[in-house]
Amino acid sequence: MNKNTTYDLDTLAGELATVLREAVEEAVPLAQQEETELRDLERVAQDKMRRVGQRFLELLIEVSRPEEEPAAISCRCGGVAEFERHREGKGLTTMGQIVATRAYYLCPDCHEGTYPLDERLGFRAGGLSAALQEALALVGIHLPFEIASEVFERLTHVSISDNGLRESTERIGQERLEAEQASVEAVWSGDADLPEGPEDPPERLYGSIDETSVRTDEGWRKPKLGSWYTTNEPPDQQRPEEWELRAEAISYYGDIKRAEAFGRHLYLTGRQRGAHRAQELVFVADGAKWIWKLVEEHFPDAVQIVDWYHASEYIWNVAQAAYGEGTDKAQEWAAARLDELWYGDFEDVLRAFRAHVTPDWDDDPARKAINYFQNNRHRMRYPEFRDQGYQIGSGTIESGCKRVIAARLKQAGMTWNVDGARQVIKSRAMYLSDQWDDFCNHRPPPRRTYSRCVA
Repeated sequence: MNKNTTYDLDTLAGELATVLREAVEEAVPLAQQEETELRDLERVAQDKMRRVGQRFLELLIEVSRPEEEPAAISCRCGGVAEFERHREGKGLTTMGQIVATRAYYLCPDCHEGTYPLDERLGFRAGGLSAALQEALALVGIHLPFEIASEVFERLTHVSISDNGLRESTERIGQERLEAEQASVEAVWSGDADLPEGPEDPPERLYGSIDETSVRTDEGWRKPKLGSWYTTNEPPDQQRPEEWELRAEAISYYGDIKRAEAFGRHLYLTGRQRGAHRAQELVFVADGAKWIWKLVEEHFPDAVQIVDWYHASEYIWNVAQAAYGEGTDKAQEWAAARLDELWYGDFEDVLRAFRAHVTPDWDDDPARKAINYFQNNRHRMRYPEFRDQGYQIGSGTIESGCKRVIAARLKQAGMTWNVDGARQVIKSRAMYLSDQWDDFCNHRPPPRRTYSRCVA
């Protein structure tokens, strides 16, 4: 084809018809063999359609080229880049490897070469297309990289190495991390306004924060995870044996960083969800001091609730230490304390704890329980919270730690470098918050620079 040809639909259809005819001629003999099964026909159809797709994509790239290439274009350095020649470049896409011919320009001042068509389309010779990167990352955030590359090839017939899939996965996560950090820094420096959130803020918005652990090459690290959600379900009026997840419109944010820095993400994501304009803001979490310090710093008017099951764990620890794990007496004692806590008999619970304090035991569960309950007394007003219709279980964040972090990063034998763990956490939080497509649709395409060495 002549590069200056203006392609119309008939021309494109004719080109594709040629490729399709070749595919049909190669595939039909297989279909006529008696021993051929449907799986054989599926494989040959996939292979031939991929070839047609590759050629179609190449044709569309050719159509994207201008009919006449300018003699010179502006360079990023402020100089003028001059047309040198047309060059072919190979790139790997979701259709497989394609070949594209593009005009090449070279700036005599900075010696940087450029392909205007690459800049416009996001084509990267010798590299992966943006769509392929995103598809690889989507598999990589769900499966171990060595398994993900095999699964991806089986599903798409595009071959990629384990490391290539890892790089794409980490690249998307790094871009997300950098975008979040840039937003935080812009707001905190005063260069950007605080987000106002949705036009119709929720009447009642819930927030929750927790941390888990991940093994890294620097030892065990503690990723932090936060979530925002709503729910229309009324709380149970009878003490439940198990807590059901009742959250809606869940969004997550996570990272491996100090609490103070994580608090800025808490505040910014809260603003994005309309926490500052919600009629009621309710935080449900365990009793960790760093969590409530962040809540009080960034959302001081929020209702604070210690998750029911974290509180009940302290009761069970005392019961088992006093009467033996699994004994009837331990179960009876714990059930009585849980009923007291459920109905607001807080002092009765404390008295029962004090009766089992062991003075010479440094790790005494009863003493720990007394300290925990006294420090969080105002967050354990469970009858009052139920009367207000508040949920008192943090199942959303407990489930989030499993879905966002543990399901991918805590599989058997896994050890991560810290950067890789952060990148995967960012990507999984984005995906499980239904933000993946929006982010990928707005990410800049990959770019490659070309420089000529001067002797």
